[in-house]
Amino acid sequence: MVPDGFVRALDVFEAVLAATPPDRWESPSPCEGWHAIDVAGHVIAGLSVIEARAAGRPLPEADPDWREAAGEDPVATWRAARARVMTLLGPEALARRIQLALGLEITLSEWLERYPLELLVHTWDLAQATGQVVVLEPDLVRAALETAKEFAPQGREAGMLGPERAVADDADDQTRLLAVFGRSVGG
Repeated sequence: MVPDGFVRALDVFEAVLAATPPDRWESPSPCEGWHAIDVAGHVIAGLSVIEARAAGRPLPEADPDWREAAGEDPVATWRAARARVMTLLGPEALARRIQLALGLEITLSEWLERYPLELLVHTWDLAQATGQVVVLEPDLVRAALETAKEFAPQGREAGMLGPERAVADDADDQTRLLAVFGRSVGG
């Protein structure tokens, strides 16, 4: 069975993507050097990686151009990519063992249980870039924060993440999650 948190995180991203005003695709995002369209393309390209893993195909050797990945209509491109992925996520694909970038080998299902981390952080990035306010579902954020705490040190060591931001002792989990990835809520 496809992990529920993964599907819910897809829904959250899609809601922000679909609500993006057409004149905001070129707005700067919290990801240095990226615009809203780049964030959308990056997340859509992530679905292509999931699709390749589910189908047992080799992964692309290099990242695509994020704007090309988003296409002319990022919402339509996302929905088509999502539909392709979901049709492939049967029991055999979910049980397939995959190798992650940091050397960990797990099943596709186990990876998808952790994947909301990527979706949630970039949902917030897209919302920030496009003038939307998003409060992420607390249980999804809590699980993503645990994943982030586990993998962020390795990601930083590999040069995949920048420095973590400091947060107040009473910060909520969403603020803490975003801080792990160098984002600052409210500034």
